[in-house]
Amino acid sequence: MTLARASSALVWAIWLLILLLELATPPAVVLGILYVAPLLLGASQRTPTQAWRFLLICCTSTLLNLLVPLPLHHNIASVLIDRLLVCLGLVVTTALLVRNQELEHQRIAIEVELGQANLRGDVIATLAHDIKTPVLGTLASLSLLEGSAAVEAIRSSQQRCLRLIDDLLQVFRAEQDGLQIDLQPCDLLAIAQEALRTVEPIAAQRQISLVLRQERCCGMKLLADPSLLQRLIENLLLNAVHHNLRGQRVWLQLSRQEGEWWIDVRDAGEGFAPEQLPRLFQRFAQSGNGSAGTGLGLYLCRLITEAHGGMIKASNTPGGGARVLVELPQRGPSR
Repeated sequence: MTLARASSALVWAIWLLILLLELATPPAVVLGILYVAPLLLGASQRTPTQAWRFLLICCTSTLLNLLVPLPLHHNIASVLIDRLLVCLGLVVTTALLVRNQELEHQRIAIEVELGQANLRGDVIATLAHDIKTPVLGTLASLSLLEGSAAVEAIRSSQQRCLRLIDDLLQVFRAEQDGLQIDLQPCDLLAIAQEALRTVEPIAAQRQISLVLRQERCCGMKLLADPSLLQRLIENLLLNAVHHNLRGQRVWLQLSRQEGEWWIDVRDAGEGFAPEQLPRLFQRFAQSGNGSAGTGLGLYLCRLITEAHGGMIKASNTPGGGARVLVELPQRGPSR
């Protein structure tokens, strides 16, 4: 006999014992509350439907003692009320047991889901690290060769692979542990210029010009994480470059608006697909018509922007092309 069958047999034996005690005593002696014992003992082995059926059996057994043994008690109303109250108690007990069972199943499901998510994150992080190592080795080898067009094309391809790997790692780390930011006073203009220098070779291959527009003011200081802010601008520029038309321009405009710094990136491409705009900054969302990207770049931009207490918006410009606007508080996030 298995443990489950032995437990079930014990529950029914207790129920039968209580029933016999009920039938052997006058109706005025209410023993129905003892049915709580078999209700609790077998709770883990019953489905919600089985739990309610067993409750019905217990309540029926309790009310049966109104008729057995005969004759009826002279104060039948009082006895009926007592037994109905016992039945109510059994109903409440069963409802709580069923609810606790549902919560336990939900807890187990959440733990399984979290375990699978952590496992996926670990696997992806490990794979990304293993892929990143040979890419770095290839770049190091290319640096020793002469700067022919073929070598530069390979170098550009490897650098893009490296960037995708870094985006993947950063996204999964942010989702698991939250995006860690190192806030410090920094110069938005200097960060933007460094981002432009990084993206310039990729834009040149597509015959795209990068144009920086800025307000003439004494400085562009803000409280932010310089490396993440540069990554944000680079991703916005790369997205614009990849979806722009050859021979066109990508504009990066920096401006100040009521205590905020605006980072405005525009291109002259086909623009964002209208159906993609509502979920453009979600993970793995595609950012353009016929886009073949991973969908991680703009998602990472959103994570970085929100970590700084800012907002990111996307739209299509009236004259054609796409626009992404990032609004960052000058004093950093409020939290």
